Amino acid sequence: MGNTMKYFTPWLNKSIIYKAKLSQSGTGIVYASEGTTFPCYISGEIIKTVNDKGEEIISTQQIYLNGETSGVSAIDFTGIVVIDSRNRPIKSINKFYDEDGDLDLMVLLL
Repeated sequence: MGNTMKYFTPWLNKSIIYKAKLSQSGTGIVYASEGTTFPCYISGEIIKTVNDKGEEIISTQQIYLNGETSGVSAIDFTGIVVIDSRNRPIKSINKFYDEDGDLDLMVLLL
């Protein structure tokens, strides 16, 4: 386990469902009907940051995930996160790596 997560894991007391994007057509985006559930920590801060395209965004919710959890590395910004039965788009993803280069922590900015 990386340096960050060994102190953070006890805080992962909530959960989210991640649904991957399957396709897009003229009628809209189709997401996986069944998602993957991940333990997480949810923060509700208002953060102004820059996404991977260099665009300035405002995040009103941040999801902290253990990078060592199976399936976390497959999460991308084209999918959606379901929190309390509400679909939320992912605006940006921040990944943090441990000293061995393994994914340690992933933060989804919604």
